[in-house]
Amino acid sequence: MFSRLCSLFRRKPKPRPAPRLRFTVDARTQRNLASLDLAAQPAMRALTQIAKGVAQSFKIDARVISGHRSYNKQQEIYDQGRTTPGKIVTYARPGYSFHNFAVAIDFGLFDGETYLDAAEPELCARVYRSIWNNAEAEGLPVEWGGNWKRLRDTPHFQYRTGLTLQQMRDRQKTGLPIIS
Repeated sequence: MFSRLCSLFRRKPKPRPAPRLRFTVDARTQRNLASLDLAAQPAMRALTQIAKGVAQSFKIDARVISGHRSYNKQQEIYDQGRTTPGKIVTYARPGYSFHNFAVAIDFGLFDGETYLDAAEPELCARVYRSIWNNAEAEGLPVEWGGNWKRLRDTPHFQYRTGLTLQQMRDRQKTGLPIIS
């Protein structure tokens, strides 16, 4: 009886409301975020909010311009500058990009509709570094392509899976989830 009476007075935790998004995102960003593994989406959406805030402080906009890529799309991008016209934009063959496993995004920085990554590389480098610093301070489970030694890819961020590319390819072949 006493325990039942006490239970009436115990505080029950209130359910936490879903965090409100401070920044709205464009349709392309929304599609690219939705293309990611469901387990990676919360961290990548939080990263996108950080990116939008950092970009706004520089009076520009950050958008997610790439999310999940099929092996065919990766081959098409890999062929650019090799067997098809254009400059080389990736060194990752199909199955060797975290995009192929729906755990990576690429940001693009814009002033209105002007794509700044090629036009203002120094500014963009500062913005991407600041996005990374903020994501790291927030403890987001992401890695930044700007920290890579071999080929720096500053617009690239990927969810930290703890798996190698070979392990992800093996899991994909056997139908296991990439993120457990």
